[in-house]
Amino acid sequence: MSKKRSPGRKAAAKLARELSIIWVHFAAYMRRGGYARGTIRKYQNSLERVAAWLVDNGRSLRAITGDDVPPILSDFFWKQFRCRTITRHRPALYSWLRFLKRSCRVTPKEAQAGWFPWVDSYDRFLAKDKGLAGHTRIYRRRYARMFLHWRFRDGPACWNRVTPQDIWRFAERFSGRIKAASANIMLCSLRSLLQYAQLRGACGPELAEAVPHVANYGNGRRIEVLSDRQRRKLLRAFSANTVRGIRDRAIALCLVDLGLRASDVVHLRLDDFDRTGRSLMVFSSKTGDQRQLPLNDRIVGAIDSYIRKARPAAASDQLFLRISSPVDGPLGVETVRSLIRSAYTRCGFPPQWTGTHRLRHAFATRLYARGADLHQIGKLLGHRDLESTNRYAQVDLRSLRSLAQRWPT
Repeated sequence: MSKKRSPGRKAAAKLARELSIIWVHFAAYMRRGGYARGTIRKYQNSLERVAAWLVDNGRSLRAITGDDVPPILSDFFWKQFRCRTITRHRPALYSWLRFLKRSCRVTPKEAQAGWFPWVDSYDRFLAKDKGLAGHTRIYRRRYARMFLHWRFRDGPACWNRVTPQDIWRFAERFSGRIKAASANIMLCSLRSLLQYAQLRGACGPELAEAVPHVANYGNGRRIEVLSDRQRRKLLRAFSANTVRGIRDRAIALCLVDLGLRASDVVHLRLDDFDRTGRSLMVFSSKTGDQRQLPLNDRIVGAIDSYIRKARPAAASDQLFLRISSPVDGPLGVETVRSLIRSAYTRCGFPPQWTGTHRLRHAFATRLYARGADLHQIGKLLGHRDLESTNRYAQVDLRSLRSLAQRWPT
């Protein structure tokens, strides 16, 4: 009987140790950062659930890395817990990673694998030669490690032993566990890894050409963009009488009237805003390029009002700063997404509207409807490929119906 109960006691003891870290050391870390009591309690509740789930699966919350956050959000909070607002748990996990100082770090076992030098050199290639953003490289590294571990276990990467049949088996085994869109991201990352191996002369082109594409018909519907009326309603959802409202409205205008990404907004600096020249210099965190965008009176007035009335006096040169604890800290991407989600809710928009990219699509669609060509729209959006712009600029079918001729009888 004692042998049967010992695994349960060990798991309970392991969970108790992790909970004590969450409630004592992590809480002290958050208090030092100036976080409110309610925020700390909310983060602790999220981490408690994750810790219990990981212990049940033989894992530890203290061993997670930044690569584990998306699977935790999808496999636990969405698939098992059926939480419709999984993104509200993401800040807790990343705060925990900052507490551990282990964000995006590989496990010691992976670092000792014979194939790991390929991941390291591949990541340097993506950063220096391809110029990919950090968020994109996280996915590429994760799926590269997944494939290399699946094919070579802990041994060295012997590419001459990899066949197209191995590629198909890997795709069949792992793509069925996730959505079609996510499967295509995984397979695109695998294709990129194989192309890198081909570039180094380790394999031929047949491996990259063997990577399949998962059909996504029916799920690839374009994002429903905001109408002119909805766009005006969204901008009215921000108060002009509060510090938070002034800041959030300026951010919303950058998203709505300039088509910026949330990551572009948080990378803006004070010197990027030229009030006299009525322009904004935007550094794209995704492509690494810079572009200068002209500003209309509404955006100039909103940003200038924020700087004069709402921006805290801080040493940071970041344009948009935090207002809640930790005060004066740099604004994060999740904060931008959260304030837009809250505005969607106040406006009574559909509950499935959760992201900021919808505003970027709406910006491109509005320009396209007013006669701008795809090349012009692509320059404003910071796209390198017109095919990317084509996915953003949607045709207004309701306007086209007025041009349709009546079917002859």
